[in-house]
Amino acid sequence: MKSSEKGIAIVLVLLIVALMTAMVVEFTSVTYTANASLSNWRDSQSLSLAARSGMNLAVKVLSDRYDRYSYTYPGYVTMPVPNILENFEGNVIIKVEDENGKFNINSLIMPNNTLNKTEYESLKRLLKNLALDEKIADKIADWIDDDNEPRLEKSEDGAKNAYMDNIDELRLIIDSTSYEKLLPFVTVYGINNIYANTININSAPISVLMAFDDAITTELAERIVSYRSVEPFQNTSDIVKVAGFEGSLGQSLIGRITVKASNFRIISEASIHGIKRIIESVVGRTSAGFTVTYWQET
Repeated sequence: MKSSEKGIAIVLVLLIVALMTAMVVEFTSVTYTANASLSNWRDSQSLSLAARSGMNLAVKVLSDRYDRYSYTYPGYVTMPVPNILENFEGNVIIKVEDENGKFNINSLIMPNNTLNKTEYESLKRLLKNLALDEKIADKIADWIDDDNEPRLEKSEDGAKNAYMDNIDELRLIIDSTSYEKLLPFVTVYGINNIYANTININSAPISVLMAFDDAITTELAERIVSYRSVEPFQNTSDIVKVAGFEGSLGQSLIGRITVKASNFRIISEASIHGIKRIIESVVGRTSAGFTVTYWQET
């Protein structure tokens, strides 16, 4: 009897020890998880503040340079920013990109809902230069124009029938591979109005430069890039100073080009302890300064 009672007592003790151990482990786990969550939350808040500070700094620098220079060059700038906030031990990188060095796909359709044939042919050349299907130009045109007459079969299905507000709308029109390939060369922001396609000659990449005219070869486009790397264009008429553009070809570009952008994409990326916060925005120059036309925080 006594032996049996001792056995039961030992079992009870073992059960109690096991329960207490489980409780301690659970408590430790919950405490660790809570502390980790709190730490991640603090890091997230700190990253958000750092990224926003980076964005504000980029706009200030951009505004100072904009007022100081009569031209915009280069088309892309990356700036690491140390000590963006007091006691912030992470990293902040700011990227500023000239949106007006790209082809404005909104320019395909005029305000009176007619096709802009000049820009339509330019976009087809750009697509050809990128080894993409030229019919993408028709899909975009049908997405924007406000009629229901398809240029291609089913290209009016689900169409917005209005100008694009965001370049991401392209995802709804073309496949992801074409989207990723076309993305670096197109925009939805025009200078002064949404359908304008005045391209900054100081920042346009070779594929966009070649889209102006069939006569602009890779060699001629490279001459523009080489010229601006030594001395940025300060007036649109300077295009005729580039070898091969002295005559009618150069003259035909005046009126279609600019030397100064008014829309810029800014990406502010803050990181710490393996966590990132990225703010992407587009700012446009107005009489009141730079105003935000697009904002996304991830």
